Amino acid sequence: MTSRLLMIEDDARLAHMVGEYLGQSGFTFSHAGDGLDGLAQLQAQPPDLVILDLMLPDIDGLEVCRRIRALPAPLALTPILMLTAKG
Repeated sequence: MTSRLLMIEDDARLAHMVGEYLGQSGFTFSHAGDGLDGLAQLQAQPPDLVILDLMLPDIDGLEVCRRIRALPAPLALTPILMLTAKG
């Protein structure tokens, strides 16, 4: 069984590149371009891991993380990896 990853990232080029690498490594990958779409995708098809950008166009990554943790279990327990260019 392959792991399903959801990347919430507004940089489509970066998301595509990361998705290609993960796909070559055997992961199933989906992408959301903003926080609200990411939350909707997470609830519709729960991933095994969320790769989350901090700087998103609608709500920031920390708020997305807070909202994920506020969801009922098991969604609230979804592992989250923060990936950001913020210094």
